[in-house]
Amino acid sequence: MDRDRTRPHVLWTKMAVASGGGGGGGGGASDSSDSAGGGANNNKETTWEYVEAKTPAHTVTTVDCCTSCYYFCWYQHVHRNDIDSLYQRYFLHLNRRSLTALLGVMAALCALGALLDLALSQRPSHPPPAARSAAFGALLVFYLALVYTTLQTSFRQVHLLVCSYLVLGSFVVLVSLVSLLDPGAAERAIVSDLWCALFLVYVSYALVPVRMRDSVVAGVLLAGSYLACNLALHADTLHWKRVTCNVILLVAVNTIGMFSHYPSKAAQRQAFLETRQCIESRLSIQRENQKQEQLLLSVLPRHVAMEMKADIAKKPQDSMFHKIYIHRHENVSILFADICGFTSLASQCTAEEVVRMLNELFARFDKLAAENHCLRIKILGDCYYCVSGLPDPRPDHAQCCVEMGLDMIEAIALVRDVTGVNVNMRVGIHTGRVHCGVLGLKKWQFDVWSNDVTLANYMEAGGIPGSVHITKETLQFLGDDYEVVPGEGGQRHPYLRDHNIETYIIIPNDKKRMAPPENNTSAALHGVAKEIRIMGHANARRHLNMGTKGYVVGEKKNSQEEVNDYLSHAIDAHSIEQLRAEHCKKLTLTFHKADVEEKYMKEPDPMLGIYIVCAEVVLVFIFIIHMIILDLSWIRVFIQIGGIALIIMVICIILCLHLELFTAVIPSKCYKISEKLTGNRLHSQVISIVILIIVYVCCMTSAIMPESEDVASCWYYDDNFTMIANVTCMQENYVNVPEYLTLCLALVLLACAAVLVLTTVEKMVLLLLFTLPFCALSFTWDDSLWNFVPGATDVLYLKTVVVLVLCLYIAVLVIHGFQTEATSRLDFLWKLQAMEEKEDMEDLQAYNRKLLGNILPAHVAEYFLCSDHRHEDLYHEQCDSVGIMFASIPNFSEFYMELEANNEGVECLRLLNEIIADFDELLSEEQFKCIEKIKTTGYTYMAASGLTMAQEDIANNVHIVALAEYALRMQEQLHHVNEHSFNHFKIRIGLNVGPVVAGVIGAKKPHYDIWGNAVNVASRMDSTGEVEKIQVTQEVYSILEPLGYPLECRGYITVKGKGDMLTYFLTGRRKPAVESANNRL
Repeated sequence: MDRDRTRPHVLWTKMAVASGGGGGGGGGASDSSDSAGGGANNNKETTWEYVEAKTPAHTVTTVDCCTSCYYFCWYQHVHRNDIDSLYQRYFLHLNRRSLTALLGVMAALCALGALLDLALSQRPSHPPPAARSAAFGALLVFYLALVYTTLQTSFRQVHLLVCSYLVLGSFVVLVSLVSLLDPGAAERAIVSDLWCALFLVYVSYALVPVRMRDSVVAGVLLAGSYLACNLALHADTLHWKRVTCNVILLVAVNTIGMFSHYPSKAAQRQAFLETRQCIESRLSIQRENQKQEQLLLSVLPRHVAMEMKADIAKKPQDSMFHKIYIHRHENVSILFADICGFTSLASQCTAEEVVRMLNELFARFDKLAAENHCLRIKILGDCYYCVSGLPDPRPDHAQCCVEMGLDMIEAIALVRDVTGVNVNMRVGIHTGRVHCGVLGLKKWQFDVWSNDVTLANYMEAGGIPGSVHITKETLQFLGDDYEVVPGEGGQRHPYLRDHNIETYIIIPNDKKRMAPPENNTSAALHGVAKEIRIMGHANARRHLNMGTKGYVVGEKKNSQEEVNDYLSHAIDAHSIEQLRAEHCKKLTLTFHKADVEEKYMKEPDPMLGIYIVCAEVVLVFIFIIHMIILDLSWIRVFIQIGGIALIIMVICIILCLHLELFTAVIPSKCYKISEKLTGNRLHSQVISIVILIIVYVCCMTSAIMPESEDVASCWYYDDNFTMIANVTCMQENYVNVPEYLTLCLALVLLACAAVLVLTTVEKMVLLLLFTLPFCALSFTWDDSLWNFVPGATDVLYLKTVVVLVLCLYIAVLVIHGFQTEATSRLDFLWKLQAMEEKEDMEDLQAYNRKLLGNILPAHVAEYFLCSDHRHEDLYHEQCDSVGIMFASIPNFSEFYMELEANNEGVECLRLLNEIIADFDELLSEEQFKCIEKIKTTGYTYMAASGLTMAQEDIANNVHIVALAEYALRMQEQLHHVNEHSFNHFKIRIGLNVGPVVAGVIGAKKPHYDIWGNAVNVASRMDSTGEVEKIQVTQEVYSILEPLGYPLECRGYITVKGKGDMLTYFLTGRRKPAVESANNRL
């Protein structure tokens, strides 16, 4: 039988390093003040520990129950000092309003008491003492003074603490004064003052914002003061029944106060901590998003990245073509630079040392590019190219590129001096039109295309080492800023000769070198393009020393402090009153938005069991009091015991299902009932109302009951029906029955107020429905019942007092209900807003991750997103057996033309994008999951397999087989494109296998690539191959041939840097017979 027996289990524990007093808790006063106001701090270190987990029911033990009972009875604040301070600040305004409302009620009560004493002073019999009237007047002034204090704008947490303790102290004084200043009418005073003590005990828990332990101490002191005063004054006339009932009532109200205080403050703390956890998660995701954004914008310009993210957020639309992210820019200068002699330098180093050298060199170039307002496009081996004039146009783009070229030559000269190797820089620059953007679906790299880009590449190839080679178009934009000489590029490169390109060489002259463009000095840190400025291309070490706002510095900030700062600012920006005015109705407190109200009503209340236990305890106390003050009535006893048993059964269904003891006894339907009852707030409200009605009916059985004929009675009765339970007239049984019954009803009203799941409107309706019938019945009771009290000749006065006392209780309970519901709803609203913000950040995170997944390999992106590395750290890994593939479409250059009819070449690029996208989509298939796209350059596609595979898969050469199959599928896919586009593109593919170094160069603008001799050979397999064929090396042949793949020997060919090599052509897929045999093996 499958039973879901898990429930949210919330436990707050306190861990104190030193013993002693503590600060305020429960959303109340604290010894520590908020940041705006000073105050005394505790000498005790405390720790907030919040645990919320779904624990299986059978793990609950007796020790757990005892521990929970202990914390329930002695509930304290459990937070770290910084979090507790925020918690107190969060509830400061609400606690101040609660305290102000209480002070207003107490002031009104003192004023009413003074007025009643003034009115009763005219009576000749039992006039009130003048001292009591004076005490009422003094307390009235005292409470009004505290009201004035709470309304000050400078009111802080420390002031709340002092005012709360002063109010508790005044309660003790008030109880003592009421009892001591009216020593006459002993029998009457014993009970008539009890309602005041009970009232003050309850408000000490409900409306005075202090901790549970402070409320318990105040409640015990109030009860003790009342009993001590009455025992001292009326010891001779007291009867055990009266004393027992008084003690029971005082214990009952203290118990109800604890049941009211604990769920309220526990719910507040839980909501606060859940909100803080949401904010913490949101900020954590936000930090990661910032890293993702920085990493993303280091590879793609902002406008391209934002456009891609917007498309990811949209619903996919059916279209014949994939979305192309291409933009055309006029008047752009393009710089190509190649390191001459790098092969000689690399031959003296290991592959890892070469990668590190390139990383340091190109990182320097990236910094120079930022200073010279250039945007690095790509790194191709030892070739570096960048542009100036995009994404934002610049009038000095040509000057920026020339300065960049001269700086690069100076930088490589330093390498030459340090290493002693004859390396130099060959730089070519051309100015014209470019198309910029990204192609394909995976591993996006920002690139530029156009005939002018091609010309700039040839300008580099036809340049002179150590010189900047420019075209006539670039010179026209330079004006007279530089001295030039004819470049004669046509003598060094056939493309320049065939197209009659007029070229020039910049003559470097340190004295005449133009100053950096206007504001260029500060531009390195402030004025560069937005995507570069975000990355912070200034010296990383200087950034760390200056504390510049980079995400590396941000990572060093304590995350807990950041969460607390965020929450602190949120508290300052949005007060509870402001939130309530914006989102809740004034009277009913329901949310303006129906969807928010619906979510709130569906929110489960984990404290439902506590509310019902409180109602059960109240009913037991009422039953005991009735058994003491009234004659035995079996009908009343049967009804009340039945009510007690019924509520116990509900408690067992809701709570006891979590105990291992009951798992084998309770049927599965009870579990479903429990889930229904506690599943949402509406169900909890219904069951709470039913329980309260049961308690009320049991209480009212003593106010209206059929007469028991075998019990003698001295009361007036008519038609065998009395309005009060039978009470014998013997003096020893004397108790003030009407007032005890009134106070029993007051217990029912307090139990109703303790059910926090009910709304204020529902509570008000219940309080009125419970009170009005009782008040009506009290006026029908015979006067002899009231006159039985010695000296109580004014029956109407006594009946009016009963109504006023009940009205006072209702007023206070409505105020308390309004405060608790407002807090509950606003806590929910704040938590809901925090969760929505968190979800928005998660959505943004998903978009960013999807983009990053199309820029860097997943494991590389994770490395750059983690917080335990520095900018200067180089990411690289040695891979021993990697399959490398280069695939190119040589005749695409013949297809590409820039004409007005094809949008200056954009439509040609659109077709290239479709081809590359089709190749990328193949990589999504399961059989090609081990293949990683490296990059595309022009019409060349580069991929590798085995970079992240397990050793056993590499040993079985699974990745080589996948790469071969992928090459064959690429041929088929291009044939399919040709059929539908009526073109005749031909693909040429080269494969090789061997060790490589995979890594990232340019930590500021990470560029993932692979290096090694095996990569160079794979590139040569493509460049020396034949169209429509797949050329492979001897190493690939030795892997594929035993597996049944048909390979044709091409023979020896001359490969640059390798001499003669024996190569083969892969002509098709493996033979079915061999494949079946391999599968059987």
